[in-house]
Amino acid sequence: MTLNLSGLTAAQVTPFTEGGREVDLDWLPAHIEYLRDNGVNHILTLGTNGEGPLVGLHERKSVVDAVVKQSGMMRVLAGVGCLSMRDTIQAANDALDAGADAIALLPSHFFPDADARGLVDYFASVIESIPAQGRVLLYNIPPNTHLDIPDEVVLALLDLFPDQLIGIKDSSGDPERTRRYVEATAGSDFQVLAGSDHRHAELYQVGCQGGVSGMANIAPMLAKTILSVHRDTGDASRVQRQLNELRDLMLQFTRMGATKQLIAIVSGLPLTHTRPPNRDLVAEEAAALEAAVGRYLVGAT
Repeated sequence: MTLNLSGLTAAQVTPFTEGGREVDLDWLPAHIEYLRDNGVNHILTLGTNGEGPLVGLHERKSVVDAVVKQSGMMRVLAGVGCLSMRDTIQAANDALDAGADAIALLPSHFFPDADARGLVDYFASVIESIPAQGRVLLYNIPPNTHLDIPDEVVLALLDLFPDQLIGIKDSSGDPERTRRYVEATAGSDFQVLAGSDHRHAELYQVGCQGGVSGMANIAPMLAKTILSVHRDTGDASRVQRQLNELRDLMLQFTRMGATKQLIAIVSGLPLTHTRPPNRDLVAEEAAALEAAVGRYLVGAT
């Protein structure tokens, strides 16, 4: 059964208490409501923007469970990538047990010289260890993993698991790389999702059916408008520039700290925290970011 992931998926942040000591599950419901009210169709939890690699196995299931309970009609995808294959398998089964609609599966990424055969073996071992009805979205993010999932790996896995493998989130940031995924899987139900916020408009042009956006935590309507304008007119470049301007302001600071500060500024939700080695903005940085965003919002009207 195909799991339709067209539309906008928010790569949701994971909220922590001060110092990153605990996951703050009480913060999640209001943020999910904010996303839903502003046009988000699906949620990816525990991905890169969710600081997933910093969340322990004992915490992951509680996060997925909390998100699923608040998600309503939104699909929930759960990032499960761990360095250990055994931990990835555990995380995958825990996420599906908690009600996730699909898992988002990174390659094991400590060994960047892994070849196609090794990657197929790794992914196959995980997929074979989840229930037959479990759905899998591959997650290609070479800037972080230093591994690009080759087309031949995608096609081999589609051949092995046609009912479970539903697509790939490509965060390479390279539209031509994304185009190759689209062309290689043409004629199938395989979905290629745009995964690089600053290039979503271009990625929709090369054939992505939907997008996964970290900036949707902050400005979901703006991220959603890029997709809507693309579908209506084919040219979402102006809206993309607006989103990129906001993103560029954020990237003047530490990314995760600035992301969470911006959520509080724009949405009015309470400030939530990062987990080390990410860090919150100090007071001077937070004030500078708020001033810059204030100028941006005035200029954008």
